[in-house]
Amino acid sequence: MADIYLIRHCESEGNACRRTQAHVDALVTAKGYEQNEMLRRRFADIPIDGIYSSDSYRSVMTVDPIARERNLPVHVRILLREVTTGVWEDMAWGNIAREYPAANKAWGETPWALQTPGASTFCQVSDRLIFELRRIAREVGENGTALAVSHSCSIKAALCTILNKPMTEVKELGHGDNTSVSLLHVDQDGRISVKFMNDASHLPPQLQRAWGGVAGADVNMAVYPCRLPEQKEELLRLAEANAALRGQPFNAEAYLREAEALLRRHPNYIAISYLRDSVTGFVRLGEDPMLPADTGLLDTMYIVPELAGKGYCEQLFGYAAHEMRYADLEWLVMRADGTEEEQRVMERFLFAYTKGHPQYRSLYLYCPPCPYHVLA
Repeated sequence: MADIYLIRHCESEGNACRRTQAHVDALVTAKGYEQNEMLRRRFADIPIDGIYSSDSYRSVMTVDPIARERNLPVHVRILLREVTTGVWEDMAWGNIAREYPAANKAWGETPWALQTPGASTFCQVSDRLIFELRRIAREVGENGTALAVSHSCSIKAALCTILNKPMTEVKELGHGDNTSVSLLHVDQDGRISVKFMNDASHLPPQLQRAWGGVAGADVNMAVYPCRLPEQKEELLRLAEANAALRGQPFNAEAYLREAEALLRRHPNYIAISYLRDSVTGFVRLGEDPMLPADTGLLDTMYIVPELAGKGYCEQLFGYAAHEMRYADLEWLVMRADGTEEEQRVMERFLFAYTKGHPQYRSLYLYCPPCPYHVLA
């Protein structure tokens, strides 16, 4: 009856920052936009009758280049959404491992039976995604072709069911890279068969997955607000190393006074990161009275040298973005002359020049509203 190319969304903030942004919306990274262009090229010579997406910004943006090129609308369907992770939403995976050790262990071993409060099971997600795939097949009609963008866990849960495997084998399917493609055929009776799955041959090596393993693996840092005086020595050690990296003098007594005053005003503005119980870095938010009231300053991100260049600084950025959003700030700025790690993060998240403040680069923290009608 119909062919459906089931696509995982492009790389987004949650992927880069190692946070559980399932139903929480997330910004698209520079790498994500490059992946979308590669996806557009992959489908350049394939006729398409309908384009579908979950209501997540990262999903809509994945097919936006294809939709614009062909002047086709994107049909936004909430049944294409990701699994719900309940109270874990927008938490760092490293924090989840520390705060929910039993549930996190179960997630790694038996993800199909997620029991976190507010979460959905893989079977529930599989049922709703397969229902939507059959509806899409009817809409594009016999011999029609559709693109449908969904999410990692929803896709592998549905594939497990379609392949007549018990959900206990879902881990064996793995999960495709961002923008990976699975081709499904839906016949007139609604039976679905898999032609191929999780193919990312359109991506060059530099656009493929940066992280290995699954959520809860050793790549995930936990980030917690610094508490003084208990963590005085840890903070001063990190701050001194950061000053040395920047070629700046360091006065421990003065720094500590400033940190204490900042934390009295904003208890979460300095945070320390941990990887496998080792201290790995810190992030500090700042204040600049010259900035607009809706703008927050990300003053410092420092990661220990052995982890530099490996994507860990993004997890510090994830903490900062989370805190600023919950403080109702709309913009995040960083100093244009930041360290190499800070510059890399600004490039990955497409920071722009800040009008009236040339010393800063800025990022709008929220996704634009969906330009299409959202239907169940």
